[in-house]
Amino acid sequence: MIVKTVLKSIKPFSLASLITTYILGAGLVQYLRNFRGLGGLIQGALFLLFIVIGFELMGVNQDLRDARNWPSNSSPVEVRRARWIIALIITTLLTVSVTIFIDWMVRDVLWQGVVFLVVGFVFTCALYFISEYNQTLRPYKILVEVFLFVIIPPAFAFFIQSSEPHRLLTLVVVGLIPAFLAYRLLVQLKSYNNDLKSGEVTFAAHVGWEKAMVTHNAMILLSYLIFAFDALIGFPWFLLWPVFLTLPIGLVEIWLMERVRHGSKPLWRLMQFATASVFFIPMYLLGFAFWIR
Repeated sequence: MIVKTVLKSIKPFSLASLITTYILGAGLVQYLRNFRGLGGLIQGALFLLFIVIGFELMGVNQDLRDARNWPSNSSPVEVRRARWIIALIITTLLTVSVTIFIDWMVRDVLWQGVVFLVVGFVFTCALYFISEYNQTLRPYKILVEVFLFVIIPPAFAFFIQSSEPHRLLTLVVVGLIPAFLAYRLLVQLKSYNNDLKSGEVTFAAHVGWEKAMVTHNAMILLSYLIFAFDALIGFPWFLLWPVFLTLPIGLVEIWLMERVRHGSKPLWRLMQFATASVFFIPMYLLGFAFWIR
């Protein structure tokens, strides 16, 4: 029971987004200013992962307070034991994160920008946790996820290695945000009927089925428009052009969503694969270019 409960808190897409955007930020440092060392990169990744997983497990523990969320055939004694073990895991993860932070302080790794990102990340994790249970904030949890999994990780990787900002970091991150939102909207649309029945107030349920589909398509187009705009304002074209190789995948996804909007049966697995490709493949291509040049 405990293993299944803990694994239930792991969200593969979110954690993959955090790790890949983090590596992208580190690759940008390598491209611009040379990479300082692997140790700091690993420490930063563990710091972010442990805090996120810790807050996710806090949510699991909170859910287990309600008997309606207990796994089937679970006794109160088993649930109580599971909650204690999960609390111990949370304490361990957060203790390791604090230890990493103290190590940075001792080694003078921290500077004003990194401290701001650490405080911002912890605050965003807390807001992420609160928005899960606050009905007013619940529809906007998707926006909190953008900061948690797309904006802060690459900035964190970049500023651990460099004390000076660079405009390419902003240009890369802004182009990824709509693609991330498109995928999260698709997932909410997939569970739309179940969410309505259970009273789950997601962003898609808040704005409605059709508006959510239109927004999903608009986010895919916006991602490529932002990258095109980046090229116009000075982003190196030899780094950026491979991103547009995935444009046909994005157009296919828009066509599939339009079919659903006009009454056709949704092909959820294919649509998830296409939308995930629009997010991850451009990021991989950019990151690969940063690391090899």
